[in-house]
Amino acid sequence: MIYDKLENFEKYANTHAEFKTVAEFIKNNDLLALPVGKTPINDKVFYNRQSYMGKPDTDKYESHIKYIDVQIVLKGVEKIKHSTIKPVIEELNEKDCYFTHTEQDGSVTVLENTFAVYFPGELHAPGIGVNEEQIEKIIFKVLA
Repeated sequence: MIYDKLENFEKYANTHAEFKTVAEFIKNNDLLALPVGKTPINDKVFYNRQSYMGKPDTDKYESHIKYIDVQIVLKGVEKIKHSTIKPVIEELNEKDCYFTHTEQDGSVTVLENTFAVYFPGELHAPGIGVNEEQIEKIIFKVLA
């Protein structure tokens, strides 16, 4: 997991070949102005622009096998819980999203213009509301 200010994302461009694609997209686009929904960038990267009210605290965590999540809060604040427990995945699915219930090891409060990166197998519970405000977010999904 990585957590940092959005202005520092380019520092992580060498972490994965397609992070350069994400860094260029961030640099060249007004992320808050993008329409809500899923949009491909290339055959290895797409983004899902979201707008929602934060959900209540939860013990339901997700993980992925094929994709890395780059979660960026554009407006508002949300909490993302994480756990170092290794998920047990018995059957693959098309959405590459696997759920389990567990206890948290920690959490980050993702402020406006900050990001959190979750690699395959890292359990995380995003979207938890910190206050009663609309959250504007974009998640880049990068093929691992």
